[in-house]
Amino acid sequence: MKPNPTETILCLGDSLTEGFGVDDADCYPTLLQKRLLKHGSQRRVINAGLSGDTTQGVYRRMDRFLTPSPGLAVVAIGLNDGFMGVPAPAIYDNLDAIIQKLQRHPIQIILGGMRLPSDFPAPVQAEFASIYPKLSQKHNLHLIPFFLEGIFADHRYNQWDNIHPNAAGYRVVLENVWKIVQPLLPDLIE
Repeated sequence: MKPNPTETILCLGDSLTEGFGVDDADCYPTLLQKRLLKHGSQRRVINAGLSGDTTQGVYRRMDRFLTPSPGLAVVAIGLNDGFMGVPAPAIYDNLDAIIQKLQRHPIQIILGGMRLPSDFPAPVQAEFASIYPKLSQKHNLHLIPFFLEGIFADHRYNQWDNIHPNAAGYRVVLENVWKIVQPLLPDLIE
């Protein structure tokens, strides 16, 4: 039986979503799929993460995932833009365009907040981090305040680059996502 499109969860993002450097079984979209099954849900999770992607890249490639429309989208993108020196206002505009495109469909949106590492100047870090709560408020979105909460720059939960989660780190990311996803799916079995 074909899954109902409203029961699909789309995970849009970059390498943090795709699962760079870990087995497919360890990335957060796969872990989310397993968690949903454990709670009696037949929703399908689509991993639309692409290593190295940016907000512009997500905007350009996201249409293929919108027909049929998913019921829920987790958007976690922007860190590569920050690393490449894209100004915060441009990142904001690109994310705003992604959100507006998603909102043309009956999709609940969860926005994953990002932060730049401490080697960036404090004003740049602050301006970048403020993008996500501002957009969440503007569009009345569900917000994961910091997508990498509990693992950012912690070598125990990251690969050699201290940016990409390892398998243990992705289990923490799943919990960050689950805190927001679970209340949106009232039919889950405890």
